[in-house]
Amino acid sequence: MSKIQLENVSFSYQQSGDFSYALEDVNFEINEGEFVCFIGPSGCGKSTLITLMEGLNFPSKGKVVIDGNPVSGPGTDRCVVFQHYSLFSWLTAKKNIVFGIKQAQAGISTKKAEEIAHEYLEKVGLADFGGKYPYQLSGGMQQRVAIARALASDADIMLMDEPFGAIDTRNRMLLQDLILRLCENEKKKRTVVFITHDVEEAIYLADRIFYMEPKKIKLDITVDFGSNRERAKVFGSERFLSIRNNLVSMFYDGIDSEAVAL
Repeated sequence: MSKIQLENVSFSYQQSGDFSYALEDVNFEINEGEFVCFIGPSGCGKSTLITLMEGLNFPSKGKVVIDGNPVSGPGTDRCVVFQHYSLFSWLTAKKNIVFGIKQAQAGISTKKAEEIAHEYLEKVGLADFGGKYPYQLSGGMQQRVAIARALASDADIMLMDEPFGAIDTRNRMLLQDLILRLCENEKKKRTVVFITHDVEEAIYLADRIFYMEPKKIKLDITVDFGSNRERAKVFGSERFLSIRNNLVSMFYDGIDSEAVAL
């Protein structure tokens, strides 16, 4: 069942008096419960897609549809996790999550919101850090709080814009495993849209990968590793190597001609 649709979507912005297109005639569907990664070179329009799905920007042409309805602005059915943790520095980890819950669920009592916040702090392994402020937490821990806040909001759709991009390699791997485990074991099957520059990360996490070149989608790849993935098995498989080589070749496509142009 289709959860998100983009129908002939173009997006332009004004630069030095002229209009420049970030996206042109983009079409795709994301099914309910899918984990979809968008990958491609910088400036190809990945983050623009997130802003359109979030409802912060609107297409110059075409439409973005969620659950059969055109997107008219931000909604509680969607939550966003950014690369930079976007936690409120004056609130503790727990209160950051409580704030997100109250924004998403009007009328919920503070006591209930605090119970939910504690539950999700436990799920991300930070049950003992709820009283800490962001500056007292490492980057990886701050991002776990941001993920807990997103999940606790109970949104159907998680939009994740390079959420692990500023994290060191070890913590990035831990967060990859965490988000997979949480998405697979939650009672509610969420639809995840995940932006990354990391080819191996995309293959490990995704059910489908959209490779983008400037302004459009060039390739739609189904990743068929199923649920409860084991890193060693995935990375050691022939299928992983095949997808990786295909995606890496896309990044190198046209580099020689660009070098000549420079």
